[in-house]
Amino acid sequence: MPLDPANDRRPPITPQLAIRVAGAGVVAFVLFGIIFFRLWYLQVLDGDKYLAQARENRVRTERIAAPRGQILDANKVTLVDNRKATVVAINPASIPATTREAISAYGQAAGRWALRKKQYDRRLAKLSKKQRAKAAKLPPAPARPRAGGDLLMRYRRLATVLQMSAKTINDRVVDGIVQVPYANVRIRSDVPAPQRNFIEERPDAFPGVTVDSVYERTYPNHDMAAQVLGTIGQINGTELASKKFKGVVAGTDVGQSGLEYTYDNFLRGTDGRYRIEVNAAGERSQAATAVAPKAGEQLMLTLRKDVQDAGEAALRQAGGGKPGAFVALNPDTGAVYAMGSSPSYNPRDAAPGRYSTTKAYKAKFIDASTSFPLINRADESAYPTGSIFKPITSLAALDAGVISTSTVFTDTGCYQTGARKDIDVACNTNKTPYGPIAMVDALRVSSDTYYYNLGKKLYEKGTLNLQKWAHKLGVARKSGIDLPGERSGLIPSPSEVRRINELQQACVRKHPKGNCQIGSGNALWNPGDNENFAVGQGGLEATPLQMAVAYSTIVNGGRVPTPHLGAQVEDSRGIVTKIDKPSRRGIRIDPAWRTTIMNGLHAAANENGGTSKAVWDQGWPRTKYPIFGKTGTAERNGQADQSWYVGYSYDGSPTNRPILVVCTIEGGGFGAEAAAPAVRLIMSKWFGVTSKLVRGSSNDR
Repeated sequence: MPLDPANDRRPPITPQLAIRVAGAGVVAFVLFGIIFFRLWYLQVLDGDKYLAQARENRVRTERIAAPRGQILDANKVTLVDNRKATVVAINPASIPATTREAISAYGQAAGRWALRKKQYDRRLAKLSKKQRAKAAKLPPAPARPRAGGDLLMRYRRLATVLQMSAKTINDRVVDGIVQVPYANVRIRSDVPAPQRNFIEERPDAFPGVTVDSVYERTYPNHDMAAQVLGTIGQINGTELASKKFKGVVAGTDVGQSGLEYTYDNFLRGTDGRYRIEVNAAGERSQAATAVAPKAGEQLMLTLRKDVQDAGEAALRQAGGGKPGAFVALNPDTGAVYAMGSSPSYNPRDAAPGRYSTTKAYKAKFIDASTSFPLINRADESAYPTGSIFKPITSLAALDAGVISTSTVFTDTGCYQTGARKDIDVACNTNKTPYGPIAMVDALRVSSDTYYYNLGKKLYEKGTLNLQKWAHKLGVARKSGIDLPGERSGLIPSPSEVRRINELQQACVRKHPKGNCQIGSGNALWNPGDNENFAVGQGGLEATPLQMAVAYSTIVNGGRVPTPHLGAQVEDSRGIVTKIDKPSRRGIRIDPAWRTTIMNGLHAAANENGGTSKAVWDQGWPRTKYPIFGKTGTAERNGQADQSWYVGYSYDGSPTNRPILVVCTIEGGGFGAEAAAPAVRLIMSKWFGVTSKLVRGSSNDR
C-alpha cells in the first residue's frame, strides 16, 4: 500500500544520523577491501609459496647418513672402514613438555656451576695444602631431572630390552637434550637384531623410540694407532655452532679426536634423503623417492702399518707394559711412518653409547688406574727429557762462543754447582770420571759434568741462548702436526721463575699466616737453574714429537720439518688431492757444529764407552745401516726414572730411506735399558733386519 505522507510518523533523518550511516558504510567498504586484497595477495602473489608449503605438509623427509671415507696406510692397507649397525634413539618431542622445561633449566644451572667450578679450581690451585683443606667447599653440581610416571615406565621397558639401567637412559636423554634440544638422543649403538625387532614390533610400548640403521666405524687392527686415528661421535651443540662444522645437521656423526677430527671435512661425506608422501592421516600414500648419500673421501696416510705394528710391539716388549710413546718419521720431509702411545684402546669401544653406564666408561678410559689410554703420549704428554737434550745445549754453547768444538774439559765425576762445598755438587751417575774430553766424547759418554759446566758458562755469559736454541729447534712449541690436542710444553727461564714466584708472593700477601708453597719466593734465575736445564731437567717439559723435530732439524742441517700423517685424499671419481705440509721455517746451523754433534751421536752408538753401543752390538749391520743415537734418563719427582732414546739411520741407497725414531718409556730406567732396545726393534722392521731385543747396561742420565 502506498505510503501516505500525511500519516507517515517516522522521524526525519537528521544530518548527524546520515553522517553515521555513511561512516559505517565506509568502514564496511574498507574492511571488505582489506579482505579482498588479502585474498588476492594470498592466491595470486603468494600462491606458489603456500602451494609448496601445502605439498611439504604431505611429504616427510628423512636423512640418510653418508658412510665416512676409509682411512688407509701408505701401502693402501685399510686402517678404518665402515659397517651398518642399528642405533636406538629417543625423539625429544616425545618427552613431556614439563620434563623438557626441567631439563632446560638444569642445563642452564649446570653451565653456571661448571663456570663456578673452573673459577674455584683456579683459586684453589694457588693455595697451600693446608689452606685447601680449610677452604669453603663448592656446592654440589645440580642433579639431573629424573623421569617419573609414564616416561619412567617407558625408560624401564626400554632398559629391560637394551640390558641397561633406566637411570642411564634418563641421564643420556637429559645430557642429549641439553647439548642439542631438537636432535634424536642416541641411547644405544650396535643393537643386536633380536632387540631391534622387539622394539620395532611394539611401537605402542615404545613411543618416541626410533630404530635406525647407521654406518659405524670398524677397526680391522683393533687398538693399533688408536690415538692417531681417533674417534667419531654425534655432533654436540658447541660443535654445531663452530665454524669447522658449519652446515652440519644435528644427529650427524663427526670426528671427535685424532685424524677423524682433523680431516672430518673430507671423511664425512654428504647425506642423502628419503622423501615419503603421506595422506592426511599420516599414512604413506606413494612409494618413497630417495637421493643417495655420497660417501666420504678416502684418506691415505704416510703411516705404514708394518712399522706401526713393530713400534707398538716394541713398546710392549722393551717397556714391559709401562706407559710410553714413540715417533718414527722422515727427518727431511716430516712424513710420520709410525706414532704410538701405550696403553692403547679400540676406538670402537670408546664410541658414545657403547657402555651401559658412565661409571663403566670411566673405569675403562678415565680413572687413574687406566693410565689414561685416550691420551696420545707422543704429542700430548710433555716430560723432562734428560740427556737427549744435550745436543741442543751444545748448539747454544757453540753459538754463544763459550766453548768450541775442540775445547777440552776435565771431567772429574762431580761438579761444584754452588759455593757450599759437599752440598752444591752434581755428579755423573756413579760419580764416574771421564777425564779430559771434548764435545764428541762428552756426547759419546753423556758426561753430565761437561754439560753442567756449559750451563754455568751460558749463565755467566748473561745470555738466554739455551732457551732460544731450544725454542728455535721446536721444543715447547707446537710442531704443526695434523692432529688436534698437541701440547706445547715448557722451557724453564727467568720469566717463568718470576711468574711462579709472583704467585707465591701473592699467596703470602693474601694469607700471611698460611703455608704457601707455590714457589721459593726468590724470583732470581740462579746458575743451578741453568745447569739443570742444560742436562734436560729443571722444569723442562717436551713431547717426544718435539724432540723428533729438534733432532730432525740437526740431522738435515737446519730445516725444521712439519710432521704430518696425511698424504692424500681421493674422491669417488678417483681425483686425488695431495696434502702438502712443507717446512715452515729454517735455522742456521754451522756445518762444523752439525758435524761435531753427528760424530758424537755416532760415537755414542758405535764406539767403546758409547752409552748405547751395547744395544747395537749383536747382529746390527752397522756398515750397511749406520747408527746415530742418544740415550737419556729423566728424573721425575715421586716416580721412577724415565727412559729416552733418539736413533737415526739410513741405507745409503739412491733413495736413502732415512728414518729417525724417538721413544720414551715412563719408569723404564736408563735410556739403554728400555727405550734404546725399542728403537732398535722399530728400525729392524724398517730396514728388514732380523728383530732382536738387546738391552744395554748404560748408566747414562
